Amino acid sequence: MLTLEVNFSQHVKDDPMYISDEKMTTFIIVVDILVLGLFSVTGIISNIINMIIFVKQVLKDSMTVGLFSLAFTDFSIATLELTFSCTYLASVICPWSSVDFWALNNITLTWSICALYLTSCWITAIISLERCFCVVYPFNVKQIFTRGRCVLLIIVVYTLHISAVLPVYLVEKMEWLPFDFQANNGSVTSIQQRWIYSIAFSESTQELDIIMDITAGLFLFITPQLIVLVCSVWMAIALKLSSTVRARKDGDDNAALKSSTKYSNLTRQEKKLIKMVLFVDVLQLACNVPRITVIIYYHVVFPGLDMAVVKNFSTVLWTCALVINTISCFSNSLGYYFLNSLYRNMFRNLF
Repeated sequence: MLTLEVNFSQHVKDDPMYISDEKMTTFIIVVDILVLGLFSVTGIISNIINMIIFVKQVLKDSMTVGLFSLAFTDFSIATLELTFSCTYLASVICPWSSVDFWALNNITLTWSICALYLTSCWITAIISLERCFCVVYPFNVKQIFTRGRCVLLIIVVYTLHISAVLPVYLVEKMEWLPFDFQANNGSVTSIQQRWIYSIAFSESTQELDIIMDITAGLFLFITPQLIVLVCSVWMAIALKLSSTVRARKDGDDNAALKSSTKYSNLTRQEKKLIKMVLFVDVLQLACNVPRITVIIYYHVVFPGLDMAVVKNFSTVLWTCALVINTISCFSNSLGYYFLNSLYRNMFRNLF
């Protein structure tokens, strides 16, 4: 972050959304560097382990290909987020650098992370769809979800979301710009000018941000969440119906057992499957809601905010959403370990 003492007017400093550079520096050290850095390292390590385990399964079908692709995407996200933390660390170590690290993070890194996170959400939706078909159409799923089709679909997803953020790099370019700042020389305060490698905000960049937030931030985020939710409900209903049919075929042989409050028609494997899908649902929802809330806050509740006022405030909100998104990069491993015996056994064999 560029720590220049910009000559804000008093009404700007009195705005409730205004956060001083001193407070922002503390936030950067605690959240951007320490918390996000720790979560990023955890995500990198956990997804390297995931990729090793899925490769050991020889990527024999579409499911393992999808899971490996998800692990690789989450690994890439965590790596970029670690770079994000390191860039902010550089801003603290070199506060008077001629490079605006805030702009570097929010242009070069943040949109790349956004594209990869969108890709991760859609790969998760594809995996959920295949799990749903395994229950609803068990005899046709292998013909529908082949390894070749899965690879092709993942390539399409990557291409689509990388293309979606390309306009940002074409319009929001970094360049050398003059900045005025206060220089204190004893009892004399003067306004001096420095050239900083940063981004120039204009009407075109603001319009592009609105378009990108609506498309990439809302539509492309909400759609995979809805797919995962629909697949989960569909699969749960199908499992319930199939268990009811099995119960009728069994007749009244186990009438005493069925009268127990702990009795369930679902098999142990079906219960694990439902827990896994529910885990993915809750994880996706918890990680996507903060980001969607921030977008709605800016473009619906308080549209047209002055960047001079909300630059630091905006960074705080987006960083909090980014930290929560980072949790999803390593939380998948917890679901695999506790709900998948094959993954758990292979994980234990690695150590």
